[in-house]
Amino acid sequence: MSRTLASPDEEPQYSCFEATREGTGTSETVAAQLCQGARSDAPAKCFQRVQEKGFLADPQALQLCQYTTPEDDPASCFLKARTSSFLDETQLVQLCRPPIAELLQFCPYGAQRQ
Repeated sequence: MSRTLASPDEEPQYSCFEATREGTGTSETVAAQLCQGARSDAPAKCFQRVQEKGFLADPQALQLCQYTTPEDDPASCFLKARTSSFLDETQLVQLCRPPIAELLQFCPYGAQRQ
């Protein structure tokens, strides 16, 4: 099985990684964790929003935004729920994180791509 090598700019994980580092000054380690398996820069956008408007610490923002797709909007969910509920931040993160994040906790070696 051969795969055509793409430039780093064409890889969604790399563009997510760069967007995270440039937009927030986040460490390379956190940016790499956030963007692992990313299919777009959606995790970076989510991460930036919740850090700017939600004032979440890196670990919580990472947990909320990792595996975000363009169809998901965990940042909006978190920000809305934060103003209209009495749940603590940990519960809000659990409520709003992308559905795939819950499934992947049962796959310690990641999902296999077909």
